Amino acid sequence: MINRFFTLALMIFFVSINAVQIANAQSSPQKPTRIITKGVSVGGGLKIDIHAPITVKSQGFFKPGKKAPVLIYVHGGGWIKGTREKIYNLDKFATQRGYMLVSVDYRPVPRTDVDGQVRDIVKSINWVRNNISRHGGDRRKIVIMGHSAGSHLVALIAAKRLGGKLAGVISNDVQAYDMVAYGGMRGSLPHVYAAAFGYNPKDWIKWSPVTYVRSGPKGGLPPHMIMYSGSNYERRKILANGFGADLKAKGAKVTLFDGRRYSHGSIASRIGISAEVTRAVERFLKVAYR
Repeated sequence: MINRFFTLALMIFFVSINAVQIANAQSSPQKPTRIITKGVSVGGGLKIDIHAPITVKSQGFFKPGKKAPVLIYVHGGGWIKGTREKIYNLDKFATQRGYMLVSVDYRPVPRTDVDGQVRDIVKSINWVRNNISRHGGDRRKIVIMGHSAGSHLVALIAAKRLGGKLAGVISNDVQAYDMVAYGGMRGSLPHVYAAAFGYNPKDWIKWSPVTYVRSGPKGGLPPHMIMYSGSNYERRKILANGFGADLKAKGAKVTLFDGRRYSHGSIASRIGISAEVTRAVERFLKVAYR
């Protein structure tokens, strides 16, 4: 009888201990993996969101936090829409690798034109260069990356040699590197391109990154990664490879990523998830941030 009572008491004791441990585990907050600062004003009504790895957090006077290389991201949306919050998995991708992701605003067409969008993004790049060290970023290591319309805009900024010295450019899946060639291939512009570029060939030339690469001096261009998807694959491949060849002719290092296995959307959304595209971006950034 005593043994049965003692065994029952032990069982109740261990059940109670386990219940307390489970309750504590459920109630204790998860350890943060990154620091998020949203809606930072850069002037002109523009804002940025900063996603920093936890390693940038100050550890005291004698152990300052480690400065993180910066990846500035320019969203897509066909030049006419989009938001800096559409970053897919890039926040996790970047911060897990010790990088800082900065997602930027720009005004849509028709509130402004392509020139105005370039000015907006350059304003954010300059703000980052002058202020990001206060948030734990390394101002000497800045890569600009864009998807879709954002891909065109970062390529145009680099081709015009705006935004200061850049460690690299990632242009992810757009057909607007050479608008004259693109228009000739299609015969007519689709609505989204027509809304941004219009029908005047002079504007097509003015807003084509290839214009400034071909007319610019040799040397001084940052390394480029040019990515193209399987959506309208042959045309995207020709335009991307053509732009890459023009960059190489001016002395730029160029990495091409053939993303035929991805759609226009998934070539951006699968970064950090799909091994192939993740490794490709990872390799480029590792070299760019040396």
